[in-house]
Amino acid sequence: MTDEIMKELEDLFSRNLSAVEKFMEFLKPKIESAQDEHQRLYWHHIYEEEEQRLDRLKDLLSRVRHFLNSSDNAMQDNISFIHLLQDVSLEKFGLHNFEEHLTLAIFDAKNSEHESFLKNMLEMAESDYSKIKELLSALNETFDGKINKAGSTPTDEKENAEDHVKLHKFFANKHITKKLTVGSLKNL
Repeated sequence: MTDEIMKELEDLFSRNLSAVEKFMEFLKPKIESAQDEHQRLYWHHIYEEEEQRLDRLKDLLSRVRHFLNSSDNAMQDNISFIHLLQDVSLEKFGLHNFEEHLTLAIFDAKNSEHESFLKNMLEMAESDYSKIKELLSALNETFDGKINKAGSTPTDEKENAEDHVKLHKFFANKHITKKLTVGSLKNL
């Protein structure tokens, strides 16, 4: 099972690495042609975060491929493997940010030749974000919850974060599907 998940992660990270490179190429002219320092900083900040993510993705891909192609055991007592899985957990946050960066770019690209390119990339990122959450859930079950790393949960998914600071698209479904419990009824 772990080999199948690692292969899915390899595919997901490869696809995202390519998407980040394309997105960064899209951002370069935005930075270069910014009308003011605010606009330049806005696009530069997104570019820089994606550049850092690109470095992390390259590292993650090489480590995922190492475990796929070697006899190293993907087991609970293999600290290198557990560190890899914790970094995969952090990449979930990177994908979440990528979705937000693409959404911001789409607002700017409304009715332009770039809008469909960005929307297609956003659809891929949304699908990959759902998939990585699914894969991490399966890995956490396999490895007794050792995978979650501090800082890997976006604000929108934190139970203790106030709803007004969350983005609707990330938390609206949670409220719709939330079940009433004795504990929640006591708070009414």
